[in-house]
Amino acid sequence: MRRSAVVLFVTYITLVSSRPPRDVVARDVIRMDMGDTDNDLGQKPVLSVDKLVPPDHLDAVRLEQDGHINKDFHKEAFLGNHEEIDDEPAPVAESKLHEIFKKVDTNGDGFMEANEMQKWILLKINDHFDESMKENSHIFKHMDPKKKGYIEWKEYYRHFLLAKGYEDSKASKHIEDYDTIDMKDDERESLVRYKFRWTDADQDNNNKLTEEEFLAFRHPEQSQITMNNMLETILNGLDVDKDSELTEEEFCALPPGEVVGEEQKEMDRKWQEERRQEFRNSIDRNGDKKADKAELLKYVDPRNPDQARSETENLINMMDENKDRLVTMEEMMINKDIFVSSKCVDVKRVLHDEF
Repeated sequence: MRRSAVVLFVTYITLVSSRPPRDVVARDVIRMDMGDTDNDLGQKPVLSVDKLVPPDHLDAVRLEQDGHINKDFHKEAFLGNHEEIDDEPAPVAESKLHEIFKKVDTNGDGFMEANEMQKWILLKINDHFDESMKENSHIFKHMDPKKKGYIEWKEYYRHFLLAKGYEDSKASKHIEDYDTIDMKDDERESLVRYKFRWTDADQDNNNKLTEEEFLAFRHPEQSQITMNNMLETILNGLDVDKDSELTEEEFCALPPGEVVGEEQKEMDRKWQEERRQEFRNSIDRNGDKKADKAELLKYVDPRNPDQARSETENLINMMDENKDRLVTMEEMMINKDIFVSSKCVDVKRVLHDEF
């Protein structure tokens, strides 16, 4: 909690200092039906807030948008998309992994070879892109019923207020008179960040987003411009000496704050070690103990062909017990904890489209 809060605060301060503040709303997890079926009053159902906001977590991207390591990356890159983790018995999870193995092993020789794994990972990454595009199109059409081909910021703002539970009349008035609704400070601060991301995606600078720009707003990994902006934000939050490069120490540095108790110290030690290994194995590919923006972009950009190759190498190194560069079913199951926890596996969403 401490680390997330500090990194988020640094990111926020960076954004606020670089651009003028704008009015905005917050992200609450209010789930409602996202379908387009009219209700009894002939009105469209309200979109949920979590469908509208640009998510902090991006599937199959190695870093979260606050600079934290995506701990689900191996699952997302190899198994596919997942939103939920369901408590499934271990035998069910393991049988799913068996079926995945057979799909990856396209020549049926009983081994997952590097080229087979690389092709599979590319397929899964493309699946992430296809799903986000379909979802984005659905949401965009919901907010653009007149088919203008764009969404204005005030329209987006109004949908936010509706998702927050405000009456339509009050929401419509508020976007013209910002004193109508008294929002909490954390809500305003959250929407400041969303407004900045909106601006990043608004390539025409007209305060309107086309469907393609709206996709970049919600999924910056789909746009080179917004991916660069996201990386700049992460770099600004971690690059202490502001030389536009990250050293291993900067990437692994603990944020300031009092450490209370041995348990917290041990958590900090493990956190730093995880980041140290990630920096050495996946970011600093030339071993010079620093990473410039080009290296960082290769690391986070899922469209980079090196991603599938790099993740294939990572998975082989983790699962290949006899170091023959081939992964057997037995080796995969010995190391099943890469994908399966002791109690559950991402089944309902991760694997639903496979079976």
